[in-house]
Amino acid sequence: MTANRDFMLILPLLDPAAMEHLIPLATTIAHSRGGLVLVLGVVEVSEDQPLNASVTAVQHMRETLLQHVAYCDTSVQTMVRVARSLHAGLTETVRETEADLLMLGWSHEAFSSERLFGAPFEQLIASPPCDLAIVKQEPRQPRRILLPTSGGPSLWLCGELASALAETSGGSITLLSVTDPRHPLAPDSREHLRELQTLPTVAEWVERRGSALPAIQQEATFHDAVVIGATGRANHDGHTIGPLAEALLDTPRGTVIVTCRKLTASEQQAIAHFEAVRDRSARVDRWFAENTFNADEFADLQRLVMLKQQQGLTISLALPALNEAETIGPLIATLKRALLDDVPLLDEIVVIDSRSTDATREIAAALGVPVAIHQDILPQYGAFSGKGEALWKSLHVTRGDIIVWIDTDIHNVHPRFVYGLIGPLLNDSRIQFTKGFYRRPIKNGAQIMETGGGRVTELTARPLFNLFYPELSGFIQPLAGEYAGRRAVLERQPFFTGYGVETGLLIDLLHDIGLEGMAQVDL
Repeated sequence: MTANRDFMLILPLLDPAAMEHLIPLATTIAHSRGGLVLVLGVVEVSEDQPLNASVTAVQHMRETLLQHVAYCDTSVQTMVRVARSLHAGLTETVRETEADLLMLGWSHEAFSSERLFGAPFEQLIASPPCDLAIVKQEPRQPRRILLPTSGGPSLWLCGELASALAETSGGSITLLSVTDPRHPLAPDSREHLRELQTLPTVAEWVERRGSALPAIQQEATFHDAVVIGATGRANHDGHTIGPLAEALLDTPRGTVIVTCRKLTASEQQAIAHFEAVRDRSARVDRWFAENTFNADEFADLQRLVMLKQQQGLTISLALPALNEAETIGPLIATLKRALLDDVPLLDEIVVIDSRSTDATREIAAALGVPVAIHQDILPQYGAFSGKGEALWKSLHVTRGDIIVWIDTDIHNVHPRFVYGLIGPLLNDSRIQFTKGFYRRPIKNGAQIMETGGGRVTELTARPLFNLFYPELSGFIQPLAGEYAGRRAVLERQPFFTGYGVETGLLIDLLHDIGLEGMAQVDL
């Protein structure tokens, strides 16, 4: 509301029978602000009809509106709006007139028992174009009006409407203040309460401590009307305006006014942030359910070979290694026999060594596997420490359309560590990258415990992902060294040196292919 303009209240014609009681209430509110009431009729025209086809309906609506305001003073005006929907007609009129309050009449007869509100109401409650009041008014004038508050944002608006209702009905207001010691009232709410106590229509002041819901429900039974602020927003939970307000509206007797204040810009931003977090959480949950696989799903190696051949793909297994003489021999022997010699799922196995000082390279070569030293690959770009350097340069010395990487320090390797990562890529063309996870044992002296490893992941990596990249929070072991991807995608990614390659790849892939392009596999 601006200083140079009268207060504007819009009262749409929704239920003709209710207008007899709504117009006096609306007029009283407008008079208290020195403003106007606009009684609005919305003529809906379907999308398959031109708007000018509604001329007759508009004329009829205009006559109906004039009948309702025939004995009103000049502060009550009428308007007919042609629109594709009731919601569009209301919001357009609010915007054009810069209205301050939209009053909607509500009755049990207007809606089904299964649904308290229809779509236009729910849309308006979710995002009010201005302050909103939903009024269920009984023919009998209320004598005792309950104005409950626990310091919510609609306190002053509720007080204004309760005062207007008391003035039109000759009733009085009981001001019910419910306070929770754990959540004291804000200073501005306390100031508003003090101002409300001075209203001439306030006859009684009641204080309750504890939960608002039971206190208000109990006190409402001794009153003819209740004016209350909405405690929910449409689509945020199961209740459109909050459970208490809905319960009061749904009672068969009594006048009820529910207010919804127009959100400020900061409040809209907060709700948008909440919805984004909620939607992101749902997206991660859905991804976790749909894109988490088990290696056993892909144990049929002949089927994987068939899928590979049908798609004309080649697959390379690259093994980064540094001083892994203890484990690399059994690892290569197991994987080569199962996935290259017996079943041609792999087209090549290549060891990418980082100048091991033990017998790592000699063991690999003796098993017939090519060995490349990563410091000697693409020497014009220099050589850097870390696994990321070996992975990036392995793209240069392998030829597969799909690249699989697994760590070479695994003591109990199984072919599933490889075919589990390959399976989703062959089964679903949408998946571009797969990452493994598995139970991580920990050695405590001479005892090996089945679980307890991966403490860096649980104490550092996952909390940081949850905080800064929550879309990646569904990855069980984001630092696991077993993963696979399509060459076309991997060649677009930067590979971090040092210890950052696993973290960096996940973040960059998220930006490149999105969460849905990635999957994880229980190995």
